[in-house]
Formats: sequence, structure tokens, C-alpha cells
Amino acid sequence: MRPISLALAALLLALAPVAECAEAPPAGSGPWVVRATFKDDRSLALLMRRAAPWRVDRESREVLIEVDNAFEWQRMQREGFEVRLDAELTGALRSPPAKAVGQITGIPGYTCYRTVEETFAAAEALVATRPTLAEWIDIGDSWRKQQNLPGGWDIRVLRITNRAIPGPKPVLFLQGALHAREYVTAETVLRFGEQMLAGYGTDADATWIIDHHDIHLLPVANPDGRKVAETAATRLQRKNRNEGFCAAGGTSLGVDLNRNYAWNFAGPGSSGEPCASNFHGPSSLSEPETQSITAWLRNIFPDQRAETSLSDRVTPVSLDATGFYVDVHSNGAGNWFPWGDVTSTAPNGTRMQTLARKLEFYNGYQAIQGAFTGAIGGASDDYTFGTLGVPAFTMELGGSDFWPACTTYEAQIAPGTLASFRFAARIVRAPFRLPAGPELVAAAASPTDLSPGGSTQLTATASDARFGPGTGAEPTQAVQGVEVFLQPPWTPGAVAIGSMAAVDGSFDSSQESVSFTLGAAQLAVGRQLVYLQAIDAAGNRGPVSAVFVSLQGGVFADGFEPGPP
Repeated sequence: MRPISLALAALLLALAPVAECAEAPPAGSGPWVVRATFKDDRSLALLMRRAAPWRVDRESREVLIEVDNAFEWQRMQREGFEVRLDAELTGALRSPPAKAVGQITGIPGYTCYRTVEETFAAAEALVATRPTLAEWIDIGDSWRKQQNLPGGWDIRVLRITNRAIPGPKPVLFLQGALHAREYVTAETVLRFGEQMLAGYGTDADATWIIDHHDIHLLPVANPDGRKVAETAATRLQRKNRNEGFCAAGGTSLGVDLNRNYAWNFAGPGSSGEPCASNFHGPSSLSEPETQSITAWLRNIFPDQRAETSLSDRVTPVSLDATGFYVDVHSNGAGNWFPWGDVTSTAPNGTRMQTLARKLEFYNGYQAIQGAFTGAIGGASDDYTFGTLGVPAFTMELGGSDFWPACTTYEAQIAPGTLASFRFAARIVRAPFRLPAGPELVAAAASPTDLSPGGSTQLTATASDARFGPGTGAEPTQAVQGVEVFLQPPWTPGAVAIGSMAAVDGSFDSSQESVSFTLGAAQLAVGRQLVYLQAIDAAGNRGPVSAVFVSLQGGVFADGFEPGPP
């Protein structure tokens, strides 16, 4: 028998009667938020061909999605879904919080989420405060700006690195608000930049990361759409604002930028219907936003994958590759790694799974291959890994919807996500290798200020078992040792000045408390970074940590900013 096409299957399902026992649509008109249980992968694939769910849970076989009208409700039932109204989320969707009394900043009703204007102003303020460490770079135009229409925006990247220290340096790229309605993403990407810059000179890890790594933050990848989504009545806006597609469609106008990339373009999980929420556009990279972003990625990342074509799924990447790309979304609560469009294992897939489970330890979001949450073609992460060989993830933040209350955001979403970004910043020099090694926790020096002839005690906990419980399982080994360096360990010719000792007398566990006595005679006069790196019994080196120590005898200026050691 010849296989049935998706189009024919969709037609047959549309003509099929709805079961008498199926739940009828609520009275009145939509939209409604529903929880729909699907029977098989065919029905899920049909749904994702024409709409973008809020969340897909394959374990429970449940989809969370908004349904616009009774016709769509009944079509889902014909496609094999058991559809149930989520009254709480529907109520929240229809009745967004009003602007708080006296609120003068933030999106109305949400003081914790900055507007596009406020985000841009905050980035400019960071550059003004730290001009040697931060730049606010124009990398292209939004659709409206390209068309010379009112309300258009630049696409801007906040670059953070100590430009006094020459490169090349490995790159971390974080991107938010590619989907306009996902409020938490832009705010969290910007907060990471603020956190890192605030720590420079006082936080040892933030300092060496900025000195020796290159961080690129794109808080608002879709500013035209995001500006529309900041208004309560139009906050479902997901796509860009390209008026050539579904021009009369309100928040249905535009192209889904995360279906517009040149990897399996028009593939699963995308639609050719202009008014669909996941409309992929007329051709790959048709939109100025995706054109600008991909050009910037090719500018900052070396091409490390010798793929034979845009359909090459087998050529591996060197384990010495550098860099990490994260496209931040909500609200799927997952660390998704390639491939996201097919369920076959990507080359380097096991290594990316290890990295995903490390991130999960911090943010609590499930580590899982992207395709197992519903396949998506034309997405940014598959494109970046497939063409550049950079580990590329979609990080789906948590929350029950796209607009979590500020209390939820501050307590449950921001802390763990920012911690996972910080981990990501520590491993970009060798992202396929470093996540497998032991981490150093709570590294400290006491005292931090030494006099000639004195000493300081370095302490830390080395752990080879800090993985989340997501897909797969990582082997854990005993910690074998922790080396101490007075220069970055990756520097050619760097030699450890000694090794930390296990406090209990032997390295025989996956977690060890360690210490080292550092004498003043080993130090230069002044303030400096001391670097620590752990290694496990399998030979895996983990992420570097550092502490500040100072040897008296030098003069320190106020506002001292550490330079090269």
C-alpha cells in the first residue's frame, strides 16, 4: 500500500465525524487554552504542521495549545486528540494583569519585564559604565525598519569581553525573544549580561570569563513582534511583523522566525499557511531578522563542521571545537539539543546530551533531544550546529504560560536559568569535553590578602556527579585530582604549581573536599587570579574556577580592573 500523504490525511480527518462522546467546544468564541491528549505520532505531526503548541509532553502524550475557534477545536478532535479546556490558563489569557498603580517601567502589569526601549536603554547604560568591556552592536534591521516603516528597530547584540586582552577567544551566544510573546527570554538574557559585568573585578569567575571569553547577547531578536506583544490585547504575537503574510490577521501577521532557517526548511512542525502561528515564510532566510542573525553567527563562530550538504546528519565535529549557541524560549521547560527535526542521533549527540544534563542540574529543565518534544524543521539551533559545528541548544524556560507573574519569575525561573547561563560561559572553550569533567564548587581563598612570608588556604569541593536526571545517563568517576595554576590552564606551556589534597586523605569518591596551601613566595606582588581545574579518573578535565588573592607590596587604584595575569 502506498503511504498516505499528510495533506490527504488532514483532509480525511477534517471530513471524519467527531465522536459523540467528545467534549463540545465551550459556549462563545475563542481563543481557549486546551490540554489535548494525542493518540499517536501521526496526529501530533498533523497538528504541528499547522500550529505551534505551547508545550508538548510525549511522556504523558499531552499538548498545551491555544485554540482560536470551535472549528479548530473540532478539527483537533477529528485528528485524534482528546481536548479539554484549561479554564485557569484560558482566564489568564483573556484577562492579563492591568498596569499596576504607579507603574512607570516594565511591560504593563509586569514590572519585572522590560520593554524593548528599556532593554535597549539598559544595554546602552552598561556600555557607558563599562566601555572597555561592553559594546552595543547594530547587526541588522527588523522587517519594519528595512521597509522604512514607523516603529522599526535595529537588531542589536551586547558584546561583553575585555578588549584589552587579545584573542581569539571562544564565543558564547545567547538569544532571546525570537518569538515575540515569550516575555521571560529577553529579560533573562539581559540580566545575565548585567550580572556578569557587575561581578567583573570582584567575582573571580566572572572576571576570567570576561577576560578570556567573548559573550554575545541578543536580548530581542524580533523587536517588531515583541513591541506588539507588549500590549495586552495583542500579546499572542509570536512571529515577526512582515505585512506580506496574513496582513489582515492581527497577531497572526508575519513569519515564524524559528521556522525560517536554512536547515530542513519547510520541514516538520512548520506550516506553509501564512496565517498559521508556525508559518515558515516563502523561502529559507527570507526575513531580515534571520539574515542578520545568521550573518553575525558566521562572523563570530569559526566553521568547524565539514558537512557535505544541508542534509548531512553524520559528519562529526572535532571534540576540540569551541563555542556554544543558545536560543532561549519559553515555556517548554527543556534543554533541547540537536537534532530537533528528526529523531536520529546527531553526530556528537552523546556529548551534547552530557552538556544538556549539566545545564539541567542548574535550571531544572529536562535534558532531551529536541525532536522528541515534537519535530521542528527550519529552527535556529539545528542550522547553527549543522552548518558551523557549534553545540547549539534551544533552552525552553519554565512557567505555565508565556507571561509568568513576576513573583514566579523572580523565585522560580530567573535564578536557575542565570546559573545555567553562567555554567555555559565556563565551558565554551571546549564544550564537547569540559562538561564531562568534575566541577569545582565554592572555591575560596582564606585569607585573600597576604603579606610577604605569609600563606593562604585554598579550598573547594570537586564533584563529578552534578548532572540532571534527563535523557540518558552519564558515567561518574572518582575525582582524581585538582591542579592549581597561576596562569590560565589552557595557555600554551601552562604548568600547574601544585595539586590540591583530598581533605579525607584520598581521592576515591565522585565528590571530594580539597585544599592547598599557597605561599606568598609563589606569588607576584599585587592582585591576581589563581586558577583551579579538576580531573577525574577517566581523564576528563572539568570547567576552570578561580579565586582572587593579593600580595602586599603594590599599590591598587580604585576601580581596579584585572588584566592579563
